[in-house]
Amino acid sequence: MKNRIRECRKAAGMSQAELGNIVGLSRQAISLYEINLRMPTFEMWECLASALHVSPAYLVGWSDEKGQ
Repeated sequence: MKNRIRECRKAAGMSQAELGNIVGLSRQAISLYEINLRMPTFEMWECLASALHVSPAYLVGWSDEKGQ
């Protein structure tokens, strides 16, 4: 499953480390999420979406609507 974490992070002008700091994860964890070697929990999808100002459904790739 292709997620939009990297796309949204770059659009927000954040590094992996900056996003990780916001949601309480390491840069390495964000990297693993972006390349689909690890999957966030449901709660983490919500945290990531909030930090990136998009809906969880958009971030996961289930919707084309960015709104929260």
